[in-house]
Amino acid sequence: MAGAARFPSILICSTRERRQVTDRNSASELENVKWRKPVAMLVNGGTRSGKEILAYGFKKYGLGEVIGSRTEGAVLAATAFLIDGGLLLLAVGHVQVDGERLEGDGVAPTIEVQADPASMGLGDPQLNRAIAVLSVA
Repeated sequence: MAGAARFPSILICSTRERRQVTDRNSASELENVKWRKPVAMLVNGGTRSGKEILAYGFKKYGLGEVIGSRTEGAVLAATAFLIDGGLLLLAVGHVQVDGERLEGDGVAPTIEVQADPASMGLGDPQLNRAIAVLSVA
């Protein structure tokens, strides 16, 4: 792209060196964790930005089932700054998590459940599936 601005790659977050989940004091055993029951995360096409990174980590580390439909794939962000009466929009051009680009791809759930708008009056099929999964765990 002629004339396109080039931005350096900046590492925002990485789980590459993490082999297990630790508490905030880097203790490898989670003795002080209060919640030890199964959990599930609900996602859909409205799941964007940092929530997609959370879903990625949740899935990668097997913290529980990711239930629903693929996330939006809209991880990139921008921040606006007012400078001398003008507006500067600083956009992040490229985000990778563990070397994987989520932008445009999103995160696939571990259990695919489409939310059919016609069935919303009958309950939420994604929530119902999560309850069923957690009930047998």
